[in-house]
Amino acid sequence: MKERAELDRVVFGETRVILVKDLSVMNPNLVEGSQGLVVGRIANYTLKVAFPAVTVGINWKDIEIVPGRTGMPTSAEQPKVIPKPRGSDQE
Repeated sequence: MKERAELDRVVFGETRVILVKDLSVMNPNLVEGSQGLVVGRIANYTLKVAFPAVTVGINWKDIEIVPGRTGMPTSAEQPKVIPKPRGSDQE
């Protein structure tokens, strides 16, 4: 979302969002393009978003509202990403 005012359009349990930032460091299921359902609010600008495999708190700047789509997305709608192997030089 570009502006905080867009948070007023969010309806808990109905609004579907898409990640615009890769958060796979936090969880391998949270790659850019993943879709989730907003189920609540954790803090003023942090939304609780349920994805098919995980539910997490995400900053409003890291998501965009998916127009015309409501409800929980299925696993088939998620981007297919092969996890990057972690080498000894990575933490």
